[in-house]
Amino acid sequence: MRLLNRPPKTIEERYFSDIRPLLYERHGAHAQSGIRKKHTLAEHLDSACQFVLTVSKMAMVPDDKRAVILAATAVHDLNKIDKAGRNVKKLARDKGFLREELEKAGVISFITGEDDLELARRLIERHSGHNASDGALFLPEDTLIQQWTAILIAADLFDLDLPAEDLKKKLQKELTVALDRPSNLYRIRVSEDRGYMTALLLGACEDVLLEYNLTPLAIFPDGELFEGKVFPDIDLVPQIAARWQSKIDSVFGNNVEQLVTPESNGIRIMNQAVQQDLQEVVRAFLYQIEKKKNDKYDRAKLQADINKHILKKSTSKDIEVASSVGLSIADSANEFALSEALKGVFISYGQIKPKISANQRWEKIANHVGLSKEQCQALELFDPQYARSLLAAKAIKKGIEGVQNALMESLKMRRDKSDKKTKGNDISKDLINLVYRTLNLPFFSQFSGFYELDAYIQAKPKQRCSLGPTISHIKDLAAMPVGTKVQVFSNRLPGGLSDEPKRKAEATTLLAYQLLAIGAHFPKVKKKPPHYLHLALPKGSCPELLRIWRECLLGFAATNAEGGPVFVDVVKLYKDNAVEFTSNKVVGFAFPKRPEFVHNTVQLPMTWGETNNSVALLKSLRLALELSLSLDFEFPFVLSSSLQIEPSIEHYGRVEGIPSSFSKLLGTGCYSRHEAETVRDRLRCLGNLVQAVSSVSKFDDCLYDLARATTQPFSLYYVLLRWILREKSEISLESSWLKIRDPLKNILESLMPNENKKLTLYLKEAAQLAAEVNLKGSSFNRTSITKPFTDFLKDVRASKSYVDLDFLFAALSQKFHNHLDRILEYKVGGPKLNQIVQYYNILRNLYEEVYDARPEKLLNDRENLTAAYLFFWQEAYQVVKAKKDAEAKRKGNVDE
Repeated sequence: MRLLNRPPKTIEERYFSDIRPLLYERHGAHAQSGIRKKHTLAEHLDSACQFVLTVSKMAMVPDDKRAVILAATAVHDLNKIDKAGRNVKKLARDKGFLREELEKAGVISFITGEDDLELARRLIERHSGHNASDGALFLPEDTLIQQWTAILIAADLFDLDLPAEDLKKKLQKELTVALDRPSNLYRIRVSEDRGYMTALLLGACEDVLLEYNLTPLAIFPDGELFEGKVFPDIDLVPQIAARWQSKIDSVFGNNVEQLVTPESNGIRIMNQAVQQDLQEVVRAFLYQIEKKKNDKYDRAKLQADINKHILKKSTSKDIEVASSVGLSIADSANEFALSEALKGVFISYGQIKPKISANQRWEKIANHVGLSKEQCQALELFDPQYARSLLAAKAIKKGIEGVQNALMESLKMRRDKSDKKTKGNDISKDLINLVYRTLNLPFFSQFSGFYELDAYIQAKPKQRCSLGPTISHIKDLAAMPVGTKVQVFSNRLPGGLSDEPKRKAEATTLLAYQLLAIGAHFPKVKKKPPHYLHLALPKGSCPELLRIWRECLLGFAATNAEGGPVFVDVVKLYKDNAVEFTSNKVVGFAFPKRPEFVHNTVQLPMTWGETNNSVALLKSLRLALELSLSLDFEFPFVLSSSLQIEPSIEHYGRVEGIPSSFSKLLGTGCYSRHEAETVRDRLRCLGNLVQAVSSVSKFDDCLYDLARATTQPFSLYYVLLRWILREKSEISLESSWLKIRDPLKNILESLMPNENKKLTLYLKEAAQLAAEVNLKGSSFNRTSITKPFTDFLKDVRASKSYVDLDFLFAALSQKFHNHLDRILEYKVGGPKLNQIVQYYNILRNLYEEVYDARPEKLLNDRENLTAAYLFFWQEAYQVVKAKKDAEAKRKGNVDE
């Protein structure tokens, strides 16, 4: 996988394409100490190089000098690279060593002559003050070297683990020199990540701050760092909210159909739709009406609605009054469709602010569809949302045209009210409050935690949100995208409701999911909830990396020319650990459709069809780790079943919802980079094992079985044997072992490095002896190979408590000796009996030292032990075969 799938053009592209991967390959495991101990040398050099790229461009340094500064930065910690422990000054003045390190770092092409090499040397020396007082200061040099040195010094300081204010002062001091003007730093943080919605918010914030001459300097998983002379002494939140609203509206502009949604209580038109082409909104509304008529109309269901909303809630006198003025109950598919249309228009009028009463809404509807004054009065006796539309459908004179006119009027009235709220400082108060809650801006912040808690406590139980805070208008989760996971409040808690509470979502949270549903390349059919991979740009990333990252994601999405999800070649992934994207219609990554949906993080929904949640988690985590730990990427990640997460820079990786059965395999779920590599390597081993023992159609089942077996790692031998016998033939046991032995050895060493040492030692010793002296049955099939070991298990199982171990193992030895004497063509003498006795003495040590001579403990492990013994015998037999082949070859050479 490459960030850049084309030849690099700029210095930045050359760095991310060619140099950065080399840094991680060479120094990814090089730990640092002191205040730098949280970062490897590769992470430090990468952070410094990205910082230099950004600041040198801001300082308008010529490209040829920028390249030299970047080259010096890539190797500036020469003392950490040198094995002899020499200091920076000596190393920098050793031209041969310096040139060699520049070449190893992939930056020698930036050094075009001796002058460039001399400039790199001086920058490296001066970045830590090593030649501040020696004679080199009096030699001729570029007058701008002080500014360029300040860039490198600031870059070296940038990732120090110092108190925020102390580090800020140090950086501002150096940047003032580097930029030759007053410089201040301002950190913008987000309190939560809502996916595309938060990316658009950060984009809006960046647009507004750029207008005030504040430049993005670095991007963090939880926000962004800006540089400028001064932060404006005004509240920027209304401006940011207005820009954010316009960005959201532009997303919905070509996706009006997503804003007109059929719900159980009627067709709803989202507020975002009124900012779009209203004719398109009306067409989407009529499409939903036709769809309801064709897909949802059912005479029995219609009668049930009539009984529920009219017959049970109204008196016969009310119905007679309605009938006398020409109102009768709908009883056909067309009338059902008209009643649904009237209900939808009634709901749309209800979203006008300030709200108008139900009777006023029906008066407006009546004017457009041709209901008389008497009919309106009669309708007042019935439920306004459900019953009236069923009674009015037959009576309306202007048909669907009248309904369209009423709908258009409601949309225009909603737009008029909305327009007044989106101009300048009159932006919607809810949106402004959301910006306050989400963004932590310098000088202006509003803590709303107590307000949110109070709103949750005061809300009626049925109105509390199961997704998002209970602070504003909430909606039924029927409007959520298919498969959205939510928390359902239990009705079994003390004092809880007796009936099942409805699941509710706060409006802006619902909006975040709608943006995702529109903005990601989801498959057409989603039956299962996705897992969300939140990939974040590394701490302190430069803005240029964001541009390249956006281009990369759009390139991945283009793998599917039809615009659907993108999957990986599973066989290549499991066999070769290679990630190659292919198009798919049902499962895979739902990459974003627009670059503006990516900012400090990107949310990648992963859909897995009918796969169970545990397998989906394993597959999602494998791909998350492969992407995250790729040398081109090195991106921190969070894997969650929720779109909303709390951004954090505390952990390299985080996985939410690890089941207990996978805890040994996947660990705690909070990973450092090294821990993430460990889990990735374990999953790679599992993938290799799956590919070796099962067919492609059974990969998921096999993966699940092997993952569950890791709770007791020794049981992997039995599970693998079971899959080999299920999918292969007994003849292929030897070839299967050759495929699985290396990944099996690696995962067992990772999962149980200090466990079962005696067990494995004795079992391998017994298998090795059996292979060397041919202690088995008459063939090479499975039961014949394991016969001496299974005889041991059988006799232990059949033994009585009064039989001592000396007698038990003496009888075992004699019995197997008699067996060999019977099945072999030649006589089995005393030497063979000694070998058998030696074999069973090994098993006796196993029985006594590992299992305390307790039959029940041994027999509980009999399947695992037998399978492990079989594989250990296969391994030992490879050595025996190799010796025989070598001996035969030697004899052949002698004969010649």
